[in-house]
Amino acid sequence: MSHSSDRHRCPRRICAGDRAPHARRSAAHAPHRPAATPARTPPRRVPPGRRHAPLEGHRTPGEVHLLAQQVAEVLVGRRTPEALRGRVAVAVREQLRRLRGALPCGSAPRLERVFHQRSGDGLEASAVIACDLRARVFAFRARRWDGVWVCTDLETDGLL
Repeated sequence: MSHSSDRHRCPRRICAGDRAPHARRSAAHAPHRPAATPARTPPRRVPPGRRHAPLEGHRTPGEVHLLAQQVAEVLVGRRTPEALRGRVAVAVREQLRRLRGALPCGSAPRLERVFHQRSGDGLEASAVIACDLRARVFAFRARRWDGVWVCTDLETDGLL
């Protein structure tokens, strides 16, 4: 059963065939787009004259991070101080001999963080290690000798 135009009188414009207002309205409103998030936002273009220098010392050098892990392994007794020959000064190696195994740790020590700060010709670093349910801290100074970072001084959290 079809309706003839004279029988069907609807007050709405869409039924009258006037679709132009609705078409204009949908064109005026843009389709839904997701909000810009940091993952989706493209990097901002900075003019060449306004660039800043990269952050100096933002990341701890990988060799220093590895040195901190090796010292932590000596402190819990999983590595000998002699294994670090050439990576630690003689005085530090003697100190590590006295402190070896002083940290009771049932599992391998997990290096959580290494913070560092440049100091003259070397750097000072502190490391947080997780052993079982407790976190411990030690600090050390390192200098670059013959292209290798060498631990020249070591301090523990006082409980060792």
